[in-house]
Amino acid sequence: MRLLPLLAAAAFVALAGTASAADLRSAVTVSGPTVTLGDLFDNAGAAADVVIADAPAPGLRSEISVSRISLAARRNGIAWRNESGVSHIVVARSGIAVPEEEVSSAIAAAIVAQSQGLPSASQLQVDFTNGVAGLQVAEDADISVKVEQLAFNRRNGSFTAILRAPAGDALSPLHRVTGRAYPVSDVPVLTRDMRPGDIVRHSDIDWVRIPANRIGQNVITSLDQLVGMSPRYQARAGEPLRLADMVPPVVVQKGAQVDMLLASGALTLIARGRALENGAIGDIINVLNTRSNRTLRGVVDGPNSIRIDTPGSARAVSAAAQPNNS
Repeated sequence: MRLLPLLAAAAFVALAGTASAADLRSAVTVSGPTVTLGDLFDNAGAAADVVIADAPAPGLRSEISVSRISLAARRNGIAWRNESGVSHIVVARSGIAVPEEEVSSAIAAAIVAQSQGLPSASQLQVDFTNGVAGLQVAEDADISVKVEQLAFNRRNGSFTAILRAPAGDALSPLHRVTGRAYPVSDVPVLTRDMRPGDIVRHSDIDWVRIPANRIGQNVITSLDQLVGMSPRYQARAGEPLRLADMVPPVVVQKGAQVDMLLASGALTLIARGRALENGAIGDIINVLNTRSNRTLRGVVDGPNSIRIDTPGSARAVSAAAQPNNS
């Protein structure tokens, strides 16, 4: 009879010897929806795939009690003793952050859908109070977001939105974000500082977005108002420009030799003259006929080129263009 306890003790020692020794990790990060013994222990062996808890949502953390871990370890042949006396293990779940542009687009579309008279969603700027850094999806999930609830104050543009990501996962956690939304417009700006006399070309132009309520009637909003023009004053890169800031470039300098042209049917008469003032294309300026010493008025139609339109001036040009037979 005394032999039975001895045999039982020997069997216990033998079974204990078959359990694998393992160390509990102090920090655990998982990528899937569950936490296994293999996630928690360095050497879980055959028990590595045993699930003991659900993982937190992507980007979040949760705790698992060490007593629960210890019980699961013993039941699955892992020899481990809690010598450090810890009570909980923190488990984090990795994920992929939903881009802020994706969230902004979803919120802008939701605001436009419930508010009449606003511009298209692409012309609505969405700014977040504290960003959207906590909004993540699983590594193998669709990167998308759905606006479940929205409260929008049209008077000041403030909003509160309840979001779900991914959009099609009804079990994904809800996230609350706040911010402000307001109409914006794209306006052309210079890519470099420019001085009077510089001519703006397409390569000198970029686009920036500014609040629509900052765009007055005098702000340049199209390429046609900027390309081919010259700054009236020093113009700085990246700043919206006013119509008054730009002027047609001077193509005739005061004192320059110019061609005076008169077209009459198929006949074009040309005489030499001297500009008495600066002129841009389309300007009407005074020009001196250097042969007759008469002052005429003509329209600048190109570099150092003056078009004479008035009949009296036309006769003067014609006379000046005749050869001198004296």
